[in-house]
Amino acid sequence: MDNVIKEKNVKIPLYVTIYGTISQWLKEGKYKPGDKLPGENILAEQFKVSRGTLRQAMLLLQEDGLISNHQGKGNIVLSNQDIRTNGLEKVGNPITEFCLEPIDRIVTTIGFQPATQKHQEVLKLRPSSIVAVIDITYFSQDTPVGFAMVYMPHEILDKGNVDLENTDQVYDFYMKLLETGGLYSDTKLRLGRARERLAKTLQIPAEEPILILEEEIYTEYDTPVLSQKLYMGAELYEISLRRKNDRNAGLN
Repeated sequence: MDNVIKEKNVKIPLYVTIYGTISQWLKEGKYKPGDKLPGENILAEQFKVSRGTLRQAMLLLQEDGLISNHQGKGNIVLSNQDIRTNGLEKVGNPITEFCLEPIDRIVTTIGFQPATQKHQEVLKLRPSSIVAVIDITYFSQDTPVGFAMVYMPHEILDKGNVDLENTDQVYDFYMKLLETGGLYSDTKLRLGRARERLAKTLQIPAEEPILILEEEIYTEYDTPVLSQKLYMGAELYEISLRRKNDRNAGLN
């Protein structure tokens, strides 16, 4: 009888109620990304249900990308919000937003180079312009799960008063820039294969399939702010995209 409860004569599976309770815990921040949930025995006792019922709730949480089960380590929190509420249609950082593993470490390096012909065209730069090259490697439990190559006009970093010797500050500026209101992007997502240098960075076999996201990001006034390539392990990401027809489409 612990598999269902009655509410206003409607049978609601108890594991659904448990799923809702734990989801609420995550949204309220009781457990944060990277935290380990209490063991299944403890949770089953807390909810006064069998472990089978508890596991059904855990499976729902895993399917929604809220937790991930690691053998020998238990259930790890991935996100404190349902990933279905976010989509690729919003400018942001897909590596941190859609990875199925908790990202717990980021390594950033920065260098500078004269604007190439492509950068001059894409970022609307003069031939004498300098471009910042920001490489970002994302790790989960010491395993690289994503890599970004970001090209940004030096003057944008200069206007932001960024300490270029402080890579943490460089990364924070990059993330805040992505959250700026009014931005839009020209984005392409494709399946590719890891070449030797990238495979070494991600610690995967050469030619292994990877997701490649290429985009240019602009202000609402059509001013380019950065160009980037993001590389993600094909099996480590689940990218959400909400599509919607125009309200009046097909009615004429």
